[in-house]
Amino acid sequence: MTFSSCLTEQDKVIVLDASVIINLLATGYATEILQALKASLVVTGHVVREIEQGAANGRQESTLLTELIDARFLQMKELSGPSLEHFFSLVSGKTSDSLGDGEAATLAFAYSNGFSAAIDEKKATRIAGERFEAMKLVTTLDILAHEPVRTLLGHTALASATFQALRVARMQVRPHQLHWVTQLIGEDNLTACASLKRYARRKMDHLSP
Repeated sequence: MTFSSCLTEQDKVIVLDASVIINLLATGYATEILQALKASLVVTGHVVREIEQGAANGRQESTLLTELIDARFLQMKELSGPSLEHFFSLVSGKTSDSLGDGEAATLAFAYSNGFSAAIDEKKATRIAGERFEAMKLVTTLDILAHEPVRTLLGHTALASATFQALRVARMQVRPHQLHWVTQLIGEDNLTACASLKRYARRKMDHLSP
């Protein structure tokens, strides 16, 4: 199955979750990618604070995120009204049906305002599909495969950016995206990516006599 980005010019505002931001920062081309999207990009205060907590462990994403916000590549928004109500519903209940603050805030803010949400986690995607069926969801790979991003970066930089997001940030890849990723970064690089090692082993087993 051929993978193509689901992003279009109709995605005027995209709310980015922490996982997507961390993946994009790991690419080394975050500024260029965000510029190429031609959309208003939002990050909730909950996600900013979630990433700030990582600074205590020596991670650099918080500093880089602050720079992007200060340069107005990203807008930080706090929840209020309906988005806050949806947030509380998403963080409440049993573990299998509730989310962490950052994921919940991303989905709640996007849904309440009619925006698209960029999120990678499978559980969050499942819950969003169950509760907010009409909301559009995109992944980090949808952003990387978006035609304006591909055009701006060019093949070599895009391959490097994707490989870095996989290797450094352990970007998640959906089954329908695997072929595109493999062609882009090369089969030899699959084993260097923690999120793709199982796929690489299955591929090798299939090829073994």
